[in-house]
Amino acid sequence: MLTLHAAPVVRVTPGDAAPLHDAAVAVDGDRIAAIGPLAELRETYPRARVREWPGELGPALVHEGPVPDAPSPRERIHALLRRGATAVLARHLGDAELRAAAH
Repeated sequence: MLTLHAAPVVRVTPGDAAPLHDAAVAVDGDRIAAIGPLAELRETYPRARVREWPGELGPALVHEGPVPDAPSPRERIHALLRRGATAVLARHLGDAELRAAAH
């Protein structure tokens, strides 16, 4: 089912200097179908479910470097989450315990 994720502010890129206001992200399954003003997306996708979120929506932050050191694999993953990362490149999840903690 196509869903419009709407928010007062939508950032298209990290650190976007000109975010969209009263906008939405149209998501179909696991893919972004469109980004734009909420009113326009409602017209384009009249049967879409609408989820309204407070604050800002923005792109995922991918951690591109090695996973920080910490006492346990779980704490290493939590260190990334505290930094705002939502994804890690697979090549940095070398050992099985670290991969398990990330899933």
